[in-house]
Amino acid sequence: VGNGLCVSAPGVYIAIVSTAMEKGNPDDDIIPGLKLLGPIMKRFTAVSNTYEPVSDGTQDKCFISSSFDATSHFEDDVTDMLSLYKRVTGEDLDMNINADSVEADY
Repeated sequence: VGNGLCVSAPGVYIAIVSTAMEKGNPDDDIIPGLKLLGPIMKRFTAVSNTYEPVSDGTQDKCFISSSFDATSHFEDDVTDMLSLYKRVTGEDLDMNINADSVEADY
């Protein structure tokens, strides 16, 4: 992201390179992404543990989500939340919204 979103100075861009660590050294795992960026002014590296529930919750009614993962736009987390919703309610979340019916919500 850059200056167009008012998050950096003109000509300066902010990038996120993230992955699930597989080689034991986070720097080794992100080298392909770093090579795409060109010169880097400042770099921060962080490693976070991730966790997953040991069961789906249907037997003990203890519904637990997984940890946030390395994706920067929460793709896998949304999938996890939709799965969690279905396990709790027994139904898929209906994401179909009729634009004519939501006017009163505003």
